[in-house]
Amino acid sequence: MPEALAADLRRVLEDSADVSADEAARKASTKDFSWVSPIIHRTIPRTLPDAVVTVRSAEAVRTLARYAHEHRIPLTARGKGTSNYGQIIPLAGGIMVDFHDLTGETELHEDGTVTTLAGTTWHELSAFLDGTGREPAMFPTTLNSTVAGYVGGGAGGPGSIEHGFNHEGFVQRLTLVPVTADAEPVELRFPATTPHVHAFGTTGLITRVGLRTVPAVARTAVFASVPGLDAGAAMALEILRLSPAPQILAVTEPELAALFPEDPGFEPGRTNLRTVVAVEQAGAVREIVARAGGSVSGVRADAVRFLATFINNHTTVRAKARRPELFHVLVRGNGILGKRALIAEAFPGATVQLEGIRGPEGPCLMARILAPHRDDAAVHAGMDLLRAEELFVDSPHSWVVHENLPPRWAEADRFDPAGLLNPGKLPRTH
Repeated sequence: MPEALAADLRRVLEDSADVSADEAARKASTKDFSWVSPIIHRTIPRTLPDAVVTVRSAEAVRTLARYAHEHRIPLTARGKGTSNYGQIIPLAGGIMVDFHDLTGETELHEDGTVTTLAGTTWHELSAFLDGTGREPAMFPTTLNSTVAGYVGGGAGGPGSIEHGFNHEGFVQRLTLVPVTADAEPVELRFPATTPHVHAFGTTGLITRVGLRTVPAVARTAVFASVPGLDAGAAMALEILRLSPAPQILAVTEPELAALFPEDPGFEPGRTNLRTVVAVEQAGAVREIVARAGGSVSGVRADAVRFLATFINNHTTVRAKARRPELFHVLVRGNGILGKRALIAEAFPGATVQLEGIRGPEGPCLMARILAPHRDDAAVHAGMDLLRAEELFVDSPHSWVVHENLPPRWAEADRFDPAGLLNPGKLPRTH
């Protein structure tokens, strides 16, 4: 079947896309970072697509959508394969739609929105914005990922402390191709974009993205050693009150920091605090740290991008490179502060990183808990113990969309009435 399907797709798409049914290409298209979760990595079905189509134009996406609708063939969208939750692993075979060659046509508009094609990478977008006096309101920690991949599968990143998650107004515009008989593109503007963000590609094929930019700020990175996690949390809460808010903020226990690459900013055996702030705020950070008994180990403008790779799931990726047995759990909000003993009870052998995020009431902290994986039941029991304390536990061990389902169902019914987009990833029950 794969070769016959590929031959038919080549006939239909002609030179607007590359088509492959080679087994190696099909396997490569499903490689992602879902190994970050030992539960997902072990339990998700490892289904291969029947063909991989690398599209080079929006019109090719339309042609493919019409073809899939006519023949009832599932479609799974792929950017650069940096997703952590199995988003790009097809559960029903079909066609993998690779968007990484659909790039360019980048434009900065008067309202501050930057628009670009789906496969444009964050490196490319940043290079375009350099010199314009604007920057993305937020960005992922993996800069070689695509803009549409981050919209469809990402959530937060540097900038989220001030601007929230990517569904909260960051995605201002989307052009979607529905999987219907005519596959007529539809342009959406915020807030109509919201159900399509972090929807794992189940609500339409994204061909163009419009993202919010803000005035560019000159920033520097500040590294500090602090007495312990609680002391670091107190300092972090003060730093969060700076205006503008820090772009990045984290407090890391020494056991976890020891797994990071060596850097003068990380003092061995000490809890590490690091933040990226406006240049003029570095002095205020120094004062906050010194007043609470810490010491600044470095202030370096050249480390701003470097520190972006020590927050969010990038932290877990770095840690697992040294200790593959680790898994992580997230607890959002300041309610977790001061509960280190509870964390140890829930997850024996745990180490913790606190990260700045934006919650419903403004900037706050989130705990990234890393611990050795013993068995899946122990992971779930630990999360249940934290939830019993009315803490907001965000599990990274699910490969399906699990938030804001009703509006996503409505958009899936509109843009994918036959249910062909990434089947199995958008459950129809709460």
